[in-house]
Amino acid sequence: MIARERYGKSRQAPRKARVGIAAAALVGVGSIAAVAIAATSQPAASTAQPAAYAARFSSEGATLNSVMNQWGQSRHTAYSQLAGLTQARQFSQASYAGHTLDVQRGIVVLATKKFLILQSSNSSLHLWLLSGATHIQNVATTTAGTSALTASTSATQQAMSSGNMVPATTLLAGSPLVAARMLTPTPAAQTVSVQVANTDLTVTVTVTRTTATVSQTATMPSSAMPSWQPSTFTQNAWLTTSALARGDLAVVVGSRSHWMLHATLVLFTPLTTADVGGRASTGASTGTSTGTSTGTSTGTVSTPAVAPTSW
Repeated sequence: MIARERYGKSRQAPRKARVGIAAAALVGVGSIAAVAIAATSQPAASTAQPAAYAARFSSEGATLNSVMNQWGQSRHTAYSQLAGLTQARQFSQASYAGHTLDVQRGIVVLATKKFLILQSSNSSLHLWLLSGATHIQNVATTTAGTSALTASTSATQQAMSSGNMVPATTLLAGSPLVAARMLTPTPAAQTVSVQVANTDLTVTVTVTRTTATVSQTATMPSSAMPSWQPSTFTQNAWLTTSALARGDLAVVVGSRSHWMLHATLVLFTPLTTADVGGRASTGASTGTSTGTSTGTSTGTVSTPAVAPTSW
């Protein structure tokens, strides 16, 4: 039985039955290659963009602000506005009325009571603080919500009409194989490290079989700079916390304060290995990812060789 079946059944709302994906999605893949790609919040100055693209991008801050304000008034409007942010495929940042607003699409690496680590399709890692004011919504059963999650009409249609989650998984996680690795317990340790720029805070997560060991170098205050205070704790890697768990596809909208990302809205869809084509590959893979937008986190992914297992 897969990890999400063990630890996530009770939280998943009834949803449209999803078909198993052909094993061909994994044929010929011997390893997961994590790539080092800069996650910038705006196009490079030397890159020419169509006028329509530039217009959408310049209004991103206003759109994110409206999404957060509309959530309590008109969820349909908030869904529609998020679905229109097609340029924000990974992590993106914009300014509005003197505030820094942020959005990220990706797959959940770890969810705890205090924070969420999300990895985007370009392997960039970001740590988002959670609070009692964070709105978290499972959108697996809604077309509008899935469209907001993926910002893709095609991926949404396939997810809702036939249960095919491969297109959505590829858009948010990078590939079904990356998602399968997140969902499958392995005897070899899988480690990610997120350093929050301009602070003393580094969070390292090591997952071995079903246990996540989390080490952090500083505190995570909601309205102040992190202060040096090393600590370590363990939890089940697939523990459902605030409705979220490792392996969920998610989009997070929030703001930045004292260099920390604060999640205001989290939309997610749970995955199982059946959704992405089976267990992860047993090949070796190593890599790094670095986010370079102002004040963003930087992450390192280490995934050593994994021996065949009966999990």
